[in-house]
Amino acid sequence: MRKLNRWLSGIILVLVFIAGIIFSYFNTEQVAIAFGNWHSSVRPLSVWIIGAFVTGGVLGLLFGLGVFRHFKSRSEIRRLNKELALAKKEVRQLRAMSLKDLD
Repeated sequence: MRKLNRWLSGIILVLVFIAGIIFSYFNTEQVAIAFGNWHSSVRPLSVWIIGAFVTGGVLGLLFGLGVFRHFKSRSEIRRLNKELALAKKEVRQLRAMSLKDLD
């Protein structure tokens, strides 16, 4: 079953690569992209579209692998460690008090 999955994945990858080459061949019209005051240099349309797909794929992989979630988890761990240190300090203070102080 794994060999079949590898073969199918390889075939699909080759087909996507061939489709990208054909797309690039037929979409050679030069375009410039503008965002507000920023203007890009003139490139073929296929470069912009394939670049957008590649960028989206890379960002999708990063989000899927939880790279950004890792940073959120680290900040949560720091917050919880501070809270734990405060709780331990309070417990030490309460243990140090005598029972007469509690009345």
